[in-house]
Amino acid sequence: MEFGTLIFTKPERAMRDVPYAEERGFSHAWIPDSHMIWGDTYACMALAAVNSKRIKLGTGVAISTNRIPPVTVHAIATINQLAPGRTILGFGTGHTGRRVMGLPPVKQEVFREEVRVIHDLLRDGEADYRTEGMERKIRFLHRDLRFINLDDKIPFYVAANGPKTLALAGEFGDGVITTGITTPERMATVRKHIEEGARRSGRSGKDLPVVSLTHVCVLRPGEAIDSPRVKAMTGPWVMASLHAIAAGYARPTSLAPEVSKVYDEYAAHVARMPERERYLHVHLGHCTFVAPEERKFVTAETIRATTIVGEREAVIDQLRALDKAGLSQIFLNPPMDGFNECLDDISRELIGRV
Repeated sequence: MEFGTLIFTKPERAMRDVPYAEERGFSHAWIPDSHMIWGDTYACMALAAVNSKRIKLGTGVAISTNRIPPVTVHAIATINQLAPGRTILGFGTGHTGRRVMGLPPVKQEVFREEVRVIHDLLRDGEADYRTEGMERKIRFLHRDLRFINLDDKIPFYVAANGPKTLALAGEFGDGVITTGITTPERMATVRKHIEEGARRSGRSGKDLPVVSLTHVCVLRPGEAIDSPRVKAMTGPWVMASLHAIAAGYARPTSLAPEVSKVYDEYAAHVARMPERERYLHVHLGHCTFVAPEERKFVTAETIRATTIVGEREAVIDQLRALDKAGLSQIFLNPPMDGFNECLDDISRELIGRV
């Protein structure tokens, strides 16, 4: 199994953290695209590209409609000129990339059309493009001058969780990015939907890589699941999971029953936020840090419900079962403070053992 990590989109972090991950055996660095939370994805990818040698660099993920498809492809193809053969375009409908502006995810039909155009542009350098009530053939000019690089293939990973979008990923994608896979049963369901979509395009989806944004923490011998260290290592991911439910991206039923009391308390906390501007408050610290007023929601129950956690052999057994079920890569969400420690732990305890 491969291990990737979120890279915080801050220029100096991209320059420092990507080579750090590379040195510790991580195969992928995923750089998120949420412009109201972090810095610019492509600026940070460029800095990561020139400060690393082997690690693959992906958008984790670029957001539909925030840029038009030709601009998205032109941006990733510019990065591919700096890091040929190790650049990936991850592309999705938008969670925080839209919800932090109070907007819903992109509608399925709009997303499908953007996926089609991006797929064609990445493959051929040209596409039929519909916009502003017109349909036009578009093509990248001057490719021989290498302003951009489409000659070295850029894999296209579609971000998906629900059945329709997973099928779309199977139809058009070179890989799939999903969220929160912790059981072989869930992995089997994801694979089933991917293969249904792949059949539409006359291919098999069995070999498509599946990446899951799913945090992992290895306990030290005798360590409690709610120790200060574990809370620090898992807190941003725990709260990002609760933020997603509060924002409507996921359902409370996705949590285990033993979490219901904690989640009810968290829901009451959200309800006290100003209703008209709740979307400006609910994602505070998202995937980065835990807001002081939300630390009480990082408990043994919420850690266990959202994170693959346990002593090393138990975690290895769980990851091997996911690998056997078809999960290709774990995409970690380290804390911004504690990034090095988190990567050190995973490198020492898991990489090369699964």
